[in-house]
Amino acid sequence: MKLIVTEKDTAARKIAGILGGNQVKKDTYYKIPIYTFVNGLDGDGEYTCIGLKGHILQLEYPEEYSDWRKVEPKELIDAELIKAPSAKAVVRALKKTAKDADHLTIATDYDREGELIGLEAMKQAIEANPDLKKDVKRARYSALTPEEVKRAFSELSELSLPLALAGEARQDIDLIWGATLTRFMSLATSRLGNQFLSVGRVQSPTLGLIVERELERRAFRPEPYWQIFAELNSSQGEFTARHKTDRFKVADEADAALVRAQAAGTGTVIGTRSTRKKHKPPPPFNTTAYTKAATALGFSAARAIRLAEDLYLDGYISYPRTDNTVYPPSLDLREILTELRSSNDLASAATELLGRKQLTPTRGKKQTTDHPPIYPVGVPGPGDLRDDAHWKIWFLVARRFLATLGDEAVSESNRLELSIGEEPFVVTGSKVVEAGWMAWYPYSRSKDAEVPRLEEGESVDVQRVFKEDKETQPPGRYGQGKLIELMEENGLGTKATRHSIIQNLYDR
Repeated sequence: MKLIVTEKDTAARKIAGILGGNQVKKDTYYKIPIYTFVNGLDGDGEYTCIGLKGHILQLEYPEEYSDWRKVEPKELIDAELIKAPSAKAVVRALKKTAKDADHLTIATDYDREGELIGLEAMKQAIEANPDLKKDVKRARYSALTPEEVKRAFSELSELSLPLALAGEARQDIDLIWGATLTRFMSLATSRLGNQFLSVGRVQSPTLGLIVERELERRAFRPEPYWQIFAELNSSQGEFTARHKTDRFKVADEADAALVRAQAAGTGTVIGTRSTRKKHKPPPPFNTTAYTKAATALGFSAARAIRLAEDLYLDGYISYPRTDNTVYPPSLDLREILTELRSSNDLASAATELLGRKQLTPTRGKKQTTDHPPIYPVGVPGPGDLRDDAHWKIWFLVARRFLATLGDEAVSESNRLELSIGEEPFVVTGSKVVEAGWMAWYPYSRSKDAEVPRLEEGESVDVQRVFKEDKETQPPGRYGQGKLIELMEENGLGTKATRHSIIQNLYDR
């Protein structure tokens, strides 16, 4: 029997269905689903596929280090760490299936954490069946589609021990750093029990970014300023202009300008200007860019990642944890567009792109070889997705893919300059004149602001001139999307952990 181990049950069920077709039989060991089938990719033999629940082992300190008052924090630095089963039923089920296996394929997610989870599973399987050590392979895939899964299992490779050990080293450092400093800080401040002070290698510097911004806000001293506006009527209708001095810092100067403008019954157009600007299509989604876009739609970073993982496991988008922003040459863009034509909302855009002789996608600054950027791999039908949130995220990913293949957008900025009682006023606005990629990806498109089409020398009627008293505002607090960006810029955490770090900070 050939044993396939995946990171989650959803992936196990999907892979079994792809490789086994209609011959998949579901069973359970210790309440853990097991999928068996025959006539797999190589045409013979029996297969068993089991899904884990992420990490099946938990790194921890031996029991003698558990008393915070009796153990000096510095003793934790050199203490020997142990690994204990964190999902005992999964480990038992894995060992039971491994006893009858003569081949083991690790099919966990292809990243550092996935490689470590695969190494943990391999060790548990070999512990139950030492003969498996002779025949262990690795299947690496970036999407749970029939084509990608079949390719991965026809091109089996080896488990990357360096990558897995890198993940293990990160685990060790995180625990040692966090446990030692958490105990030290908690003991030093007499904050024990449920009131302990949590310290983490990534968590604490991230909290430092938040605190630093909060201190900036508290140190901020608002300063008063004044703005002057004029409500006008012209041959093109009513509009509002603002004084060319956007912010008056001296009240007397603002009052003097206000009096002069209020004394005038009419104003005159003294200048017009129009400029055009091109907007390049956005780069493909990596995890950071996707998370920022999803948080702009109102999702928390943690939920954005969960939704993307659901869509990946259900076979609708590619692997969502990636640093890559460059589509690899092997990615068949036309095949993806052909698939998107089955979506009523995206059919027109996909058809237009398929009609082009050449497709030239945008390229981001980061290029890696493990996973491609996030892209759609399937089109869900009515009722296929769990709720509206999953639909929003799928459309976000699908529209971003279309945008990366689109034309440049063009916006037009217009400026109108007026003289009212010898005081200079301006009206500015911008509108999209060539939608390009923005027609398919409206999320980053600003609302058009029209400026009246008036000629130089034309008169306008002054309806009202008024002043507004305002104060400067402190810098805003970081949203989760911005915080994800700052963490990446400062080398804090990984694409797989940043969202959970932020969620932990919010929860605490």
